[in-house]
Amino acid sequence: MLWLIALSALLRLALAGLLGLSVDESYSVAISRQLALSYFDHPPLHLWLVGLWARLLGSEQPLLLRLPDIVMFAASTWLMYRLTASVWGEKAGLWAALALNLAPLFTLNAAGGILPDGPLTLFALLAVQCFILAIGAPQSSARALAWWLAAGAAAGLALLSKYTAIFVPLSLGLYLLSCRRALLATAGPWLAALLAVVLFAPVLLWNHAHHWASFAFQGARALPKGLRLAGAAVEVAGQLLYLLPWIALALVHALARALRCGPHDEAAWLFACLAAPALATFALIGLWAPVLPHWPAIGWLFTCPLLGRELTALAEKPPRLLQGSATATAAFLLCLIAVFTSQAATGWIEHLAPAFAAHDPTLDLLDWRDMRPPVDALRRRRPGRFVATVSWIDAGKADYALGGDIPVLCACADPRQFAYQYDSHAFVGADALIVVAAGRPDWLQRAAPYFRRIVPGPDWVLTRAGRPALTLHTADGFGFRAGELGSRGRG
Repeated sequence: MLWLIALSALLRLALAGLLGLSVDESYSVAISRQLALSYFDHPPLHLWLVGLWARLLGSEQPLLLRLPDIVMFAASTWLMYRLTASVWGEKAGLWAALALNLAPLFTLNAAGGILPDGPLTLFALLAVQCFILAIGAPQSSARALAWWLAAGAAAGLALLSKYTAIFVPLSLGLYLLSCRRALLATAGPWLAALLAVVLFAPVLLWNHAHHWASFAFQGARALPKGLRLAGAAVEVAGQLLYLLPWIALALVHALARALRCGPHDEAAWLFACLAAPALATFALIGLWAPVLPHWPAIGWLFTCPLLGRELTALAEKPPRLLQGSATATAAFLLCLIAVFTSQAATGWIEHLAPAFAAHDPTLDLLDWRDMRPPVDALRRRRPGRFVATVSWIDAGKADYALGGDIPVLCACADPRQFAYQYDSHAFVGADALIVVAAGRPDWLQRAAPYFRRIVPGPDWVLTRAGRPALTLHTADGFGFRAGELGSRGRG
């Protein structure tokens, strides 16, 4: 188990040092420079962590910024092991932890990126571990109360990480209703729930002060947009790919078996209660609204202990076959990582297949640091200019590259947290440098409502391994008009 944690952490450290920040990571770092009770897209915990960590280090170097997330996933791996081992033994715990680390949905998404999924995974597992210890202790004892409060605190921190954490307390409540109803007559579960709500209070306060903007934004994504059976099928397939299909099918089999047994197998039923509601909810939403593959991750997380139990029993029959399958999966995953990382660092695939450049997903990991020198030169010639983009994605990349030294505004209808970073009315009448990633043919039309006049400028080329990688369009925007930005901006 320690070897698994150590080797996987070393791999993630290597990746963190080789890869630039993704779109979501750049955005997170940029908006975390202003600490707030909460934020537009997500609850604040991962932004508090990276914001305070960057201040402590005095650096925004990608490897350093990703260190807390790497440590948190190492702790999550240990918790997955201990959580499963406490129910079905250490071999089951090891298989569950291995499944967690081999599934790309977790090992690439939650394990080392500056994203809400890292703290969500850690504190969701911790909440369940404390819950198991609480229900196993004599309810009249101080030890039980302490574990209940610890479970509530962990659940509250999970809620401070991502809204999908709500499935954890709801699922634990479902388990209590179906198996341990008598515990609901004791103070422990209710005090735990109250503590979780208290810890979640900053999110409630921020939303109350901002017209419930975050709740409205996330809730609107689940509103019906018409029946979409084909789209739902494609999204389920995407989830299976994110997990690796053979791991996903094994997880589904383990969950189905636990659901068939029902509350008669109480330990398996606990994890089934934790997994099934989230998976079923997002599968249902997918019938009428788009669902991204990582949204149901909180459900898939708790299928790993069930799979650990299944693999422990299977390993006793043909152990070499199972061990060989795990080794082959690890080798396959490492090959995928090697191809992806080398492409992100050098762009070598484009030399073999030039058409790939138009659809290269690794460009999301390209830092825009090459734009800093021309921006500085322009501001020396024309002091007082700010930078504007027409997408929150470009705004995040630009703001991270500029280190927070130059105001970056998102002149668009969907600026996300950038609508709250600055008081847009303070820039009315000012001139801006507009910077947009190539690939948005209507960028001038998007920017037009926010400026009195726009004059296109030269393109800038960002490089990767000394070769051109990404083109940025630029323009001079004269006479900024706040427009719709003013409806969200501060002041």
